[in-house]
Amino acid sequence: MYDLVAIGGGSAGLTVGKYGPKLGAKVAIVEADRLGGDCTWTGCVPSKALIASARAAHHARHTADLGLPVAQLDGPIDLASIADRILALQEQIYRDVDHPDLLRAAGCDVIEGRARFVGPHTIEVDGRRIDARYFCIATGSSPAIPPIDGLDSVDYLTNHTVFQIRELPPRLLIVGGGPIGLELGQAFARLGSDVVIAEALSRVLTKEEPEVSDLITACLRGEGVEIRTDTRVQSVRRQDGEIRALLSHDGDAQEHPFDAILLASGRTPNVDDLGLDAAGIDYRPNGIKVDGTLRTSNDAVFAVGDVTAGLNFTHAAAYEASLVLRNALFPRPVTADYSAIPWATFTDPEVSHVGLTEAEARSTYGSQVQVYRQDFAEIDRARLDGDPRGFLKLITRDGDRILGAHIIGPGAGELIHEYALALQAGLPTSTIADTVHAYPTLSEINRFAALQSQDAWLTGYRVQGARHLKRFSDWFQALRT
Repeated sequence: MYDLVAIGGGSAGLTVGKYGPKLGAKVAIVEADRLGGDCTWTGCVPSKALIASARAAHHARHTADLGLPVAQLDGPIDLASIADRILALQEQIYRDVDHPDLLRAAGCDVIEGRARFVGPHTIEVDGRRIDARYFCIATGSSPAIPPIDGLDSVDYLTNHTVFQIRELPPRLLIVGGGPIGLELGQAFARLGSDVVIAEALSRVLTKEEPEVSDLITACLRGEGVEIRTDTRVQSVRRQDGEIRALLSHDGDAQEHPFDAILLASGRTPNVDDLGLDAAGIDYRPNGIKVDGTLRTSNDAVFAVGDVTAGLNFTHAAAYEASLVLRNALFPRPVTADYSAIPWATFTDPEVSHVGLTEAEARSTYGSQVQVYRQDFAEIDRARLDGDPRGFLKLITRDGDRILGAHIIGPGAGELIHEYALALQAGLPTSTIADTVHAYPTLSEINRFAALQSQDAWLTGYRVQGARHLKRFSDWFQALRT
């Protein structure tokens, strides 16, 4: 019998497989496909590789911004060459990081096949029954397919297929203005596609601050990406070798021609055919229900990552898997804490945040909330690099307690971690303000924002002190008279 079996070999399953044996546990991973999960094969790895190629093409066209001759790209973009590079990187990462032989050498059993619960403590894999003290469901998610009339009559793309195409679509419609839609929309536009992003809500990146959404919208539109908010794709059909999409906005519906459609309108948890009912596991359309310790309604089964209704991030899944190891193998349970989990969207400029939004902070702390903004235009390194777009928005309580940080600008995905660390450790803004940052670096924006909060706090302290001094002076003067 195993101590812990992970169902799914993505980020969470790999965390269980790599670190469970180090804790003296007998563990196994059951995977129906190849280890690595969505991140390696259809998510983070291929998308960031595509973004890197698109960024290089974009920079080559804008060398004049840095005082260099305008570069000329030799002919049209060869998407097949980019696809070959992406696949080579995936295979390299799989070989060096995710390969089953590496897990087995570390003491983890890798079982190939599809798992299905046949009882509260038992799964079946291709006819083989496997018992364990605990299970961890980490089966991830799949692209959500929106209810668009005629969608089944066209060959649409998702993140599971888009990285396999070898010809650049001249006209690309992207359904959804979330992180995936914006990242891939900008990338394909930089490679040469005419891109339209249709977002049903009033703004893109709705989990970000409104001013962040406004700026990234302006930046992408400035590069030629057509972003249509409050717009729904009502229907699609194929005619004369092209896809005709009916787009509706404010009651007005017009049909537009495209060569390809990419669906990026959310994720659906992979809960089908797992035998959850046989194990007594409660689940909903948005995922498996878990408590604060990531246990399901079956105390012997945990669930983590995209298959729950939590955060759909590779790093969040790995974090949750580390908690499962502790809660399954050690006596004192720990509760998941998402207050310092960073978010990152890899557009250009990048977008990141950690902690509360301004609206969330004010709804909880009211007048105790102070907000400070530091622009990249005032950071020397950003100006020297030729990219001073964006800002850092710092949200505090009583000036010194960090509640949240939001960054849009160069390197935002890297810069956010200083504030993530501060939130995790309960450090005040004064700690960041007092920390020497190398010059000239982009990270100075973190210190300058923290200095703003300290200046405001000190100003308030001086004003308060002056008021107390005046009261004392008035009282002393009254005694003398």
